[in-house]
Amino acid sequence: MKTVALSIGHSPQDGGSVTTNRKYSEYGFWKLHIGRVKAELERLGYKAVVCNRSEAGGKTPLFAARRCNEIGADLAVEFHFNGADTGIGGTETLHWYSSKNGKKAAQLIQTAMCEVLRLPDRGLKPVRYKDDRGYYYFKETDMPALMLEPAFASSHVTDCDRLETRIDELCLAIARAIDEYFKQA
Repeated sequence: MKTVALSIGHSPQDGGSVTTNRKYSEYGFWKLHIGRVKAELERLGYKAVVCNRSEAGGKTPLFAARRCNEIGADLAVEFHFNGADTGIGGTETLHWYSSKNGKKAAQLIQTAMCEVLRLPDRGLKPVRYKDDRGYYYFKETDMPALMLEPAFASSHVTDCDRLETRIDELCLAIARAIDEYFKQA
């Protein structure tokens, strides 16, 4: 049985970015909704483990990687949402630059998220350098790993609205894209 680590971005202490309507931090939003992804993966026959950085003793992406490694995951997916000062919006997925399987999983999930949210497709973002977002998370994970940024929910009102109103569909789409990744592997 394949194991998927569903890592909640940030920590209970720092929370991450906050939605434009001020309802949720990244951590709070995904803590509330990640169970839907987990339930669908389990229905599809996977072991899905929800984890966060603080379970491995810290607040940084390095601790998220350690937690994913501890559970022996075959794929690690960390959940976030974006923000920017420029007013841009859209959906993007980060992956380690040299991981072919990570890129394959990223493309499948990116496509699924774009189909549900109908936001601009900002594409895949390979992570390679220390100043790239999530560098230590990707560098330290032992398995293909992704960071999902389905919407610019902390800076773009439309993105925030789409993320909140289509969250059930989004969670199912992400789980089914993960299933497709394993079927193609």
